[in-house]
Amino acid sequence: MAGLPVSFGYRLFCRNAESVAASLSLASFGQTQISYTNVSRSIQEQDISAGQTRTRTRRVHIVGCHRSGTTLMMELLWASYEFSGRSSHEASMFEPIPAGQTLYLTKKPPDTTRMRKAFLADDELFVIAMMRDPRAAVSSRHPIKPGVYFSSFRRWQKYADAIEALSGHPRFLVIRYEDLLTDPDGVQTILEERFDFLTAKGRFAHYPDGVEVSELTRGSLNGVRPFDPSRVNSWREHLPRVKGQLAVYPELAEMLIRLGYESNADWTSVLEGVAAYTQSYKEAEPNWLKRQETALRYWFKNRRYLRERGL
Repeated sequence: MAGLPVSFGYRLFCRNAESVAASLSLASFGQTQISYTNVSRSIQEQDISAGQTRTRTRRVHIVGCHRSGTTLMMELLWASYEFSGRSSHEASMFEPIPAGQTLYLTKKPPDTTRMRKAFLADDELFVIAMMRDPRAAVSSRHPIKPGVYFSSFRRWQKYADAIEALSGHPRFLVIRYEDLLTDPDGVQTILEERFDFLTAKGRFAHYPDGVEVSELTRGSLNGVRPFDPSRVNSWREHLPRVKGQLAVYPELAEMLIRLGYESNADWTSVLEGVAAYTQSYKEAEPNWLKRQETALRYWFKNRRYLRERGL
């Protein structure tokens, strides 16, 4: 786009395309859920009655902030339920489902902030959104970038805002990573009650018995291992990172209280005497032009998705 004049109309369009994410607040997340009384029905009412054929393939899609358990959830679902197919690792919901599929499984964290319009329009799209203590999410490393922390509180909050906007919708289920580690059977029960079209073939609690994963997936998981509840407090192994993020984003402490991870700010005492760690990777908001380009690109992706899905 270098050298092209940016018209007033284009600037206005881009601001509108970006306005949904910018206007959402996390202040009431976990306390007040948006009502979908006028746009939703029960899962049973959405099911196609006997003798009718669905015109669109049903998809279960996993979203959530990076390093919040999306890969683990995908492997659990694939091992525990009957799907006709899945993406090999990550695939956006905006990518077409291969022909011949009846129940397809995918996951793509960045879709979290871009999927609202398509999700609300497609009653054959079911979404699981993973949430994690932001201290743990921002202090988790990924093998593809071992020298830096993979996500920031800025990104975590942006994703959490988008999740809040859809919380309460019958096709949208929020699962906490901490609940999955400490009570996998309980999480599976909730999942089956909400998405009762799933046919079980295994239990989350038995993971990873008999599970085979790709090397790419193994890397994302930092190894395949049984559930370890001690990982809930993994952020305590990265106190310099947590202190650095808290210094830049003091609202992190309040978010922990609002989400029920802490009852007060006493936990910050563990940061006393700790030198703050800072990094530039993934910390800054993309520049204005990049944000507008992304908004425009996903506007077209949403239009194509709705067209290809016959909506």
